Amino acid sequence: MGACCRSMADDSDHKDLDVVISLLKAVYCRDGADVAVQTAKQMIAAAAALLTSEHGPDETRRILRIVGKAQGRTS
Repeated sequence: MGACCRSMADDSDHKDLDVVISLLKAVYCRDGADVAVQTAKQMIAAAAALLTSEHGPDETRRILRIVGKAQGRTS
């Protein structure tokens, strides 16, 4: 992994999440829900591509399944 990577348990994870949420809220307020959803989809696609290149497609599928299950529980 590169020098810019941190462990998943890093305390800054919540800060990073807050930054992403703030970005999506700004897009939502400026451009509306449809653009915010498209932006979120692009972020997920970029994250999946990074995971695939760093950890392989099996790990990416495993993580996306976890996210899908969590989404089902919160809907």
